Amino acid sequence: MPGVIVVTGLEAASNADMLQGTRLQSMPGPGVLTIEAQSTANDATNDMSVGLQLPGGDNPLSGARVPAGVTAGGLNQLDKMIASFAVTQGGHAVFSVIESGTAVLFWRATYKPR
Repeated sequence: MPGVIVVTGLEAASNADMLQGTRLQSMPGPGVLTIEAQSTANDATNDMSVGLQLPGGDNPLSGARVPAGVTAGGLNQLDKMIASFAVTQGGHAVFSVIESGTAVLFWRATYKPR
C-alpha cells in the first residue's frame, strides 16, 4: 500500500485536469484526498475558481471561488481553501481551474491512505 502522496502546482491559466500526468492521476487505494488552493487575486474581474470530480462521479467542488492571500509564492496557512474527501482505489479525480484576469493559482493535493 502506498504512503502519503503530495502533488503541488502553479496555474496561470485555465486547466481542465491538473492531476493528469501526476502520481494522483489514479487513486492508489482507499484514502482521503485533501485539496488546498489559494489565488493571488479574488475580485470582480480577476479570480480563480476550482472544481473537483471524485472517482465515483461526485462533484463536491464546482465553480468554487478560491480566496486570495498568497504570500511569498506559496499557500498562506491562515486563509487558503482546504477541503478533504474520501476516495476509492483506481478512479481518476479531476481537479480543474478556471481563471479570470491575471490571477495565479497555487495548489496542493495530498493523498493519505486509510
